[in-house]
Amino acid sequence: MDTFLNSLSEKDKFVIAKMRALILNIDTAVSETTGTIMRNEGCFIYKEADVFKYGLAKTKKYFSFHSMVLYTNTELRNFLTENGKSLKIQKGCINFTELAHFPLALFKEHLLLSKKADFSSVINHYKNKK
Repeated sequence: MDTFLNSLSEKDKFVIAKMRALILNIDTAVSETTGTIMRNEGCFIYKEADVFKYGLAKTKKYFSFHSMVLYTNTELRNFLTENGKSLKIQKGCINFTELAHFPLALFKEHLLLSKKADFSSVINHYKNKK
């Protein structure tokens, strides 16, 4: 964790710290670890019932927030598409270059909606694969 954080600028550390705090304070069902996401090492990984739920990374070009809830929930995708005009939204990933593009208020609302969404089918799917 420290190696990844130490590689970031102070501005990037601020963004990551704010987002980490929101994830952990809002979705208390998740636990935080570090790992690799899309070949990026040292990323923050959030699991529920030992199943990947969120990921938070910083590449050379952008921040990346990964969400299995977004991947499986059309309503969440529509919410972000309507409210996050400057976000690059993929299947289960949101990329942004600065916090102004993914304001903390929008990120917080997304997490609140994600927490309410039924994630049990994803958990069951991955538990049955083991």
